[in-house]
Amino acid sequence: MERKIDIKQHWRLFVLIVIYTVGIVGHLTTPLYDLMISLTPFTLLLMGGLVLFEDFYKKNLKFLKWFGVVYLFTLLIEIIGVNTGLVFGKYEYGVVLGPMIFGTPLIIGFNWVIVILGAILIAQKITSNKILAIFISAFLAVFFDFLLEPVAINLKYWDWFGPVPMQNYAAWFIISLIGSASFIYSEIQTFSSLSKQYYIIQCVFFLTLNLGLK
Repeated sequence: MERKIDIKQHWRLFVLIVIYTVGIVGHLTTPLYDLMISLTPFTLLLMGGLVLFEDFYKKNLKFLKWFGVVYLFTLLIEIIGVNTGLVFGKYEYGVVLGPMIFGTPLIIGFNWVIVILGAILIAQKITSNKILAIFISAFLAVFFDFLLEPVAINLKYWDWFGPVPMQNYAAWFIISLIGSASFIYSEIQTFSSLSKQYYIIQCVFFLTLNLGLK
């Protein structure tokens, strides 16, 4: 049974690598650029769904409750943030990330969950100490956002009213700390290890676009 699960996850990992490789080429190729932008919310949803498939399919209730709480929590924080500027600083979303509620894309909470989960699984590979793992995962989430910000601005995911403020990274750290602590101290397990590979794939994606986009 474990062998079958491993094979399925290897195939999903292969799909993730192929899709994001195509994404890199498409974003750096003028004829495909507009198509890549239009597919952004669908790609994020489908690839995230691929990563979390096992937990949803097998009704991993403890994980699904955490997923729902973190999704709603981060979506609410983003709604407050984008409408007040009090959380991350002053910014606004473009239309690239799809349907919105109160100026905030619905996909954004999903992305928070995916990033935090990937950071947690990597941190747990580094150390078995819960407190240390929580802080490492929060630092990894902030590092992800550091790579993401220039590309997101370039691709019109969102825009800042001025330079990206340090307040944004501080908020990312605190929010990720809360999400990580709730996962680790609740001793939640996930059926899929793909989240950590997906974190790395996305980091490579955004790092490459940072270097390639002008």
